This record gives sequence, structure tokens and C-alpha cells, in this order.
Amino acid sequence: MKPFGAKLLVWVLVAVLLAALLAGCGGKSGQQQPQQQQPSSTEAKKPGKVVVGSKQFAEQYILGYMIAELLKAKTDLEVDDSLVGMGATELLHPAMLKGQLDLYPEYTGTGLMVVLKEQMISDKQAAYDKVKSEYEKQFKIIWLPPFGFEDTFAIGVRAETAQKLGLETLSDLAKRPELVFMGDETTWTRPDQYPGLQKVYGFNNKVKKTMDINLKYEALAKGEVDIIPGFSTEGNLKKYNVKVMKDDKQFFPPYDAAIVIRQETLEKYPQVGEVLKPLFGSITEADMIELNYQVEVEKKEPLEVAKSFLKKRGLI
Repeated sequence: MKPFGAKLLVWVLVAVLLAALLAGCGGKSGQQQPQQQQPSSTEAKKPGKVVVGSKQFAEQYILGYMIAELLKAKTDLEVDDSLVGMGATELLHPAMLKGQLDLYPEYTGTGLMVVLKEQMISDKQAAYDKVKSEYEKQFKIIWLPPFGFEDTFAIGVRAETAQKLGLETLSDLAKRPELVFMGDETTWTRPDQYPGLQKVYGFNNKVKKTMDINLKYEALAKGEVDIIPGFSTEGNLKKYNVKVMKDDKQFFPPYDAAIVIRQETLEKYPQVGEVLKPLFGSITEADMIELNYQVEVEKKEPLEVAKSFLKKRGLI
């Protein structure tokens, strides 16, 4: 090879090496760039997280788990149900404000009087509208539409007594002062219990027994008393065949059950509201009594009762 040809070959090799180096540095537009590291599929699809809570009695455990299981089944969100059974409103509400909790089942009467410190509103719709408006305004918390039942104060008698005497309403019951009314110490002093029944309905029972309220159903079944106070969705109403008197003058506060959720959570994960829609207006008082009965009387686990209900409705 001639010297000139050898030199030419060297320059060609240098040019090739230089072009390769420039391409490796990323150089100009149009040149091939090094492939950037992509996040793993797990990182790319990492879901958001919502925390579900509830109070510490059978009904609340059931509702809390219904919410959690529905969200687990119908969204890709991470659902934390460790705060189901957390405690009373006085614990749950501050946890919502701090962002430690995203949603839980609440009652309109509780929201109205315990959280907002407002006077009782007898009208169900007005009570709901009030808590919905004020929670959003004051706390940026949204009340979703009610489940369809309320768990309010109730006055019950044996079903056979109601049938025999033709008792349907509290007005009917007020005309039977010979019936023995049972309660604990607070029953006779709280304005939303016997004193209020006296004022609104004219109750004037000749015999009022003060007993441990936990024994009320047994005392009623044995005929030791005729009238007991309670709550409208207790499972023992079914077990002991108790007839609840209709509050025809709307004396007791409305306690419609509904889900409260942080506005920030709902805006960030709008699918949560969509997934929960089948629960709105779909749980009757009779449904809730049956569900509570399974936990309170049959001693089933609230989680299993909740899942069974959702499966029967075709929701999961």
C-alpha cells in the first residue's frame, strides 16, 4: 500500500471513531439517544390509598367492611380497613380533618348535634341537607346519599301485645298507662327519652321500672316489663319478636345512615363515589336488622356478613 493510501485509511478510522463518540454523548438532535431506564410495571401502576373507618358496634363494623370490600373489588386503590372499629364520632371526625381517615359511615342526627352542635331538626330531609351543607362548608367533608335506613331511638313492645291491643304508633301506646315502662336512670331524665315522650305524646305510665338496660330484652320476653327503649335496627328486635312503635309525631331525631368522605379524597379518586353508588338507598331497616342479627345473635364475623350481603346483591 502506498503511504498516501495508508494515511487515508487512518483518517477514515479516526472519523468513524469520532462519530461514534459523538453519538454516545447524545450530541445533536436527530442522533440516537441512549434508552432511559423505565419504571417497573409495579411502580407505573402503583395505586392510590384510601382509609376506611367506623364506630365500634355491630352495625358500624358491617357497614365499614361493606365499603372497604366494595372498593377493593371494584377499584385498583389500596384500601386500608384497619380503622374499621376505631371508635366514636369524637375520634373519627378529628381523624378525618387530619387526613388520617378518608371515609366512614355516620348518622345525620350525630353529625348535627355532636359535630355541628346544632339543635335537633325533626325533619329527615332538612337534617340531611343541614349536615351536608355545613360539613362541606366548614370541614370540606362530603355527605354521600343515605344508605336507605336510619338507626334512631325506638320504643318497642312484645309483638303479641301490640297485636292484642292494636298498637302501631307512639300515640297508641300513650293511651295505655297500665303498661310497665322499663329504662335505666337516664331514661327518666334525658329530654330525648321519657320526659320528652311525656311532653310530646302524653305518656304517664303508672309503673316505671329502673333496670340494667342490657337486660331489657330478657325482661320483656319474661313479661316483667311491657315497654322498652332501644334502637331501631338492633338485631335483638328480631330474636325477641319486638314490635317497634312508629314515631308518628317525629319526636326522636332522625339518624339516617350515610357515608362521609373527605372532599379531597373524592376529587382525587372520583371512582370511589361511583363504586359506592349501589349502596345508596339500597339498605332498608329490615335489611339492617337482619344483618345486625347475624352478628349480635348468631355471632357471625362482621366482615363475612358484609361480604355475603354484597355477593347476594351481585356487587362483588
